[in-house]
Amino acid sequence: MTGPEAARRLLASPLLRRLATLWDGGQLFLTGGSLRDRLLDLPTHDLDLAVAGDPRAAAEVFAAHLGGRCFPLGHPPLVTWRVAGARHRVDLWGIEGGLERDIFRRDFTLNALFWRLPRGPLLDLVGGLDDLAAGRIRVVRQENLAADPLRVLRGVRLLSTHPRLRLTAESERQLGAAAGGLRSVARERVCEELRIMLGGPGVERALLVAARIGVMEALLPSWHGYKQPQAVARLAGEIGALHRARGALARGAGEVAVAVLASPATGFPGGWASAPAQPALAALGWPLRAAQRAASAAAYGERLLAFLARDAAAARGLAADAGEWVEPAVAWAVARSAMMGTDLRSEGGRLLRWWRRFSSRPPLLGGDEVAELLGLPAGPARAAAARVLRLAHAHGEVRTREQARKFLLKTPIR
Repeated sequence: MTGPEAARRLLASPLLRRLATLWDGGQLFLTGGSLRDRLLDLPTHDLDLAVAGDPRAAAEVFAAHLGGRCFPLGHPPLVTWRVAGARHRVDLWGIEGGLERDIFRRDFTLNALFWRLPRGPLLDLVGGLDDLAAGRIRVVRQENLAADPLRVLRGVRLLSTHPRLRLTAESERQLGAAAGGLRSVARERVCEELRIMLGGPGVERALLVAARIGVMEALLPSWHGYKQPQAVARLAGEIGALHRARGALARGAGEVAVAVLASPATGFPGGWASAPAQPALAALGWPLRAAQRAASAAAYGERLLAFLARDAAAARGLAADAGEWVEPAVAWAVARSAMMGTDLRSEGGRLLRWWRRFSSRPPLLGGDEVAELLGLPAGPARAAAARVLRLAHAHGEVRTREQARKFLLKTPIR
């Protein structure tokens, strides 16, 4: 893309023209990912704006116009003001020490382009426009990665969200050399980048690169010396494809996707030891409940894989046992089957439809009825009896209240 071509594309935006007319407190520049994606002709509702003036005042003006609210992110002296509008998100920061300094402190050249609103020019001091046209991700300066090591993970994430882009060999080397710095980055920032990476169309390639250059090892020691990154990347790709579809499988895939990152600790693909998965995800920084949900759902998904297309009764029993984890468990099983060349989306969809019907029905016997029938006090034994009955109902072994009573009276409860 040439400079004039880029200028024509940006001049055609009514939103950019409108924002420029609202602010008269200093020059305003569009930059970062929002400029990059517009030049790549990708849809985006985000705006990254550098302000030669007071960013807070600009944020307040834009919040009033966009019908949103503004608030600060980060800590002094590196504060960004975010405007959360109904349709657009705007991040603004002040230009400290001059525009050239701002350009040369950026992560990658294709994020270091600046367009002065409303009519230009397009400022390119680092060759970002040529790199964008060639699909190259190139580091601006090695020291910029050390200043914020999260940029290492962001470079890998771009491979997932922008599949047409490629890291240069030198940039791969630089990211690998700086990957150790990720250990010092706040875990919530790491988790956010990983969520975005796992949902991208190029996640398979991104994860392979992350494993090869040492990014995954820096995040989770279990990746050190791991011999099956291709299998994990393939699984991540299949789960990502499910997530970008619609419906219950898509929701489930979104919840269980992170479990693939714990795979080296579990023995995958030769097996799946669920016990190490949850602490591995917690070490990444995943919230405890979400880590438990993803790890448990993946374990159920591994078990479902053996029955989903072969034994409907057994699959229903497992689904009933999985309970609230059933959607991510089925998504995992469907993605695992796709790795082996089998499409079980229809079977997975049928199982989830059955589960919705089954879970909406009241139990054949309530907890008090079970306790009275078996003479059990409230506690683990009563819960175990109710669970055994629920699973028998899911398997089709009992269908009526009378059958449920007879079943419980003759079944040992452990």
